[in-house]
Amino acid sequence: MRVKTAGTALSVIALMVTTERRVIGDQPTWPRTAVLQFRVLASWTGGETNEIGTFQSGPLGEGGSMSASMQVGTSPAEDGSACRSAVTMSPFQKTAEGPLPLWQVEGKVQQAGMDDIRVEYAWKRQFAANVGSASEAAYRGTTRVTEGGRVLLDFVPAFEVSSGCWRNLALELSASIPEDPSFGARRIAYDLWLDSQGHGDRLTRRLQLIGKQGEKVAFDYGTFRSKLPVAPPPGKDSYVMEMTVTGSVRGRIQPDGSIEILFTANRGAHPSDGAWFRGAYGAKKVRAAPGETLRLELPAPNQVDDHDNEPATFKALAEQHVALILTPTIVE
Repeated sequence: MRVKTAGTALSVIALMVTTERRVIGDQPTWPRTAVLQFRVLASWTGGETNEIGTFQSGPLGEGGSMSASMQVGTSPAEDGSACRSAVTMSPFQKTAEGPLPLWQVEGKVQQAGMDDIRVEYAWKRQFAANVGSASEAAYRGTTRVTEGGRVLLDFVPAFEVSSGCWRNLALELSASIPEDPSFGARRIAYDLWLDSQGHGDRLTRRLQLIGKQGEKVAFDYGTFRSKLPVAPPPGKDSYVMEMTVTGSVRGRIQPDGSIEILFTANRGAHPSDGAWFRGAYGAKKVRAAPGETLRLELPAPNQVDDHDNEPATFKALAEQHVALILTPTIVE
């Protein structure tokens, strides 16, 4: 529902817009840790891709490292076929056994931040006997992993050497931030307002969200429609623009009682006839006290090529200021 603010609604917004907190620096006030996961995936013949084995490290501080061996094999299934996976994992170096790959993996945490985990990694693929197109290989690199993100490291065909069980095998890397058990059962509430002002009009919408410690909570404000002060297309009385705002918020209670927050949003715009779509992205990582209010100004979509050919439209969009106003609190 479109809401034009007036009276009480205006005063609520005015009270909510307070001071912004500082952006979190690179040096936290307490040690950060991350957990690394090396995972073997298998695409079953005529079926889906599934995880068949994972080696997970314990919490690693920045500079901490781990290594493991992951030997892929098969074992008899209940139907008598050799299509049951058997991934043998060990923190020690092993010698490859059989025609299926052995992956030697190493991982080192360079930086452990909210949705920003930097990992140095290495892997080596070995076989007891090379079959078909499979061969030994190795690689060393670095990557940035978001929480819940995945990085594909290696891929090998496996139909012949798996007795026809799998089309292919793959190795991937992911990482996560371990939660402090002291706050594992806590919830964070997010009172989130959208405030759009421009061309003599003001619109607001409010969402009230709640998430677990460390949980990424998505939001979607739906569609806003507004008339822009530009010449309408032929056969139209006015130029109607449709705007969308989506994003997410992730929060963690810290040992000092503050809340670390990663706040991201996407602002999209397109004319009501759907002739084109442009978007813009905003993000803020802050540490705030419970009950403190934060404001994220969203950039306006920009004209990106000559085919738009509507400079007046993008100027009008830039004059339409859109902000998200967030107040986090801890649910007892």
